[in-house]
Amino acid sequence: MVKLNIVGVGPGSAEYVTPLAHRLVSEAQVIIGAKRSLDLFGGDISGKSHVLTAKNLNDLLKYAVEAAKEGKHVVVLSTGDPGFSGLLKSVLNTKLVTSDDLNVIPGVSAVQACAAKLGLCWDELCLFTFHQGNVSDVRKTELTACLKAGRSVLLFPDAKNFLPKDIATYLINSGFDPNMSVFICENLTLDNERIVKSSLMGVSTIDFAALCVMVIRVKREDDDV
Repeated sequence: MVKLNIVGVGPGSAEYVTPLAHRLVSEAQVIIGAKRSLDLFGGDISGKSHVLTAKNLNDLLKYAVEAAKEGKHVVVLSTGDPGFSGLLKSVLNTKLVTSDDLNVIPGVSAVQACAAKLGLCWDELCLFTFHQGNVSDVRKTELTACLKAGRSVLLFPDAKNFLPKDIATYLINSGFDPNMSVFICENLTLDNERIVKSSLMGVSTIDFAALCVMVIRVKREDDDV
């Protein structure tokens, strides 16, 4: 088979899509991605495009692998970076390919965009994703352990099962200070981008857009923010 391309398309704005991503899409015979990802490449697409949804995810990823095994140039578009809460894990979970069969093209993740907006060094943060229902007692315990250890957290909430208000309520009920600083970055890099600075208590009463990143800030003596 030829290598299956898993291409990161950035956090949302077309300005954050790399030239390499544009080139690979323009050369592809098969392009698979969510509608908002495909829309970033309208002028580049000459091959057959397929809209990826939660319902057809497994079927389309299997089709992508089969097409690559037939020698077709296939691109799977992954929002943000494929390796962090992206489609790389989903492709590998098909058990039809290994990492050796893939050409993974990194993209700007919402993690990077959020940290940049807030002026945070994200190599010092605990990173979590609760996307796609990845909400377990184990993950929640890991979250509280990071905060108790004095480390700030950057996380992707789940839009259905673990909203920012749910996370804030959970942490308050777990004994954390309701006044602990929280930042919510909504719709990063898009025209309707919004940055909200609040507290656990404040966030527990607010509804946010599905496309958001949450930072729970543990204040340290050497912090400026």
